[in-house]
Amino acid sequence: MRMSKKENQVKWYESGNAITTLIIITILATIFCSQSFAVIGTSDFSVFTSVINHNSLYLVALIYFVLLKTRSGKKYFNYLNALLAFFYFIATITSLLTVIQSFSLNTILEFLKNVVLLLYLFHTLFRDTRVWKELKLGNSPFNEIKNDSYYYALFVLVVFGLVVNLISTVVISGLFVSILDALYILLFGRYIYLYHEYLDYHELDSNNKGNFNEIRENISNSVDEAKNKVNDVLDKTDIDEKIVGAADKVKDATKNVLDKTDIDDKIKESVDKIKKDVTKEKKSTKKGDK
Repeated sequence: MRMSKKENQVKWYESGNAITTLIIITILATIFCSQSFAVIGTSDFSVFTSVINHNSLYLVALIYFVLLKTRSGKKYFNYLNALLAFFYFIATITSLLTVIQSFSLNTILEFLKNVVLLLYLFHTLFRDTRVWKELKLGNSPFNEIKNDSYYYALFVLVVFGLVVNLISTVVISGLFVSILDALYILLFGRYIYLYHEYLDYHELDSNNKGNFNEIRENISNSVDEAKNKVNDVLDKTDIDEKIVGAADKVKDATKNVLDKTDIDDKIKESVDKIKKDVTKEKKSTKKGDK
């Protein structure tokens, strides 16, 4: 009996209930800390501006995970997922506008993180729903990306973003809020990961045919076309170089002929001069004999 109990024990990071509880605690701590630091009147909010500006998103996520603990939330689970995905779609658009307005490593990482998270949400939470079938999300090429790959990509972006924030942090409050923000995203990603595993285990909308083969083929064709054009240009350049080389050879030969002709003319002039001198000398000799 003891062995069976140990085998049935679930680790905390594999328990959906434990993960959702930790997410709620993290969200409350993040909202409380960010607002407390703001009330204190810290002059430099640049480090945790993104967290403060996204308090509305944290509140939506808080309501979502609290409702999951209730019977009503479980009943309307799919509707809650649609609402959560909509707000993260808005957050992704906002982060894109932020990149355009203020281009930096922090804004780029924030945008990439939101994109990965949004794709992860759409391709997990909408499975086994009418939205999945009506939008034909089973044909989406992003279904080729495995559950582990999604989570690891999100993990790398979050950790890298946290390192960048820690390097640029100038106040301890920003450091603390940045850590809470990263912890929330990692826990949220783990929640999606576990639900994805649940869907795969029960084979719910798991037979998806979407892949990047068509996109790879199009890219390959574009690369081949570009390569052919480059080769055509190189061939044309080679022909032009050959023509130029031939023209240079003709020019050199012509120059040599002209130079040779010029030498012949000079020799001829010298011979004529010598002939004239000889004739003149003969005439003078004849006159002397007379």
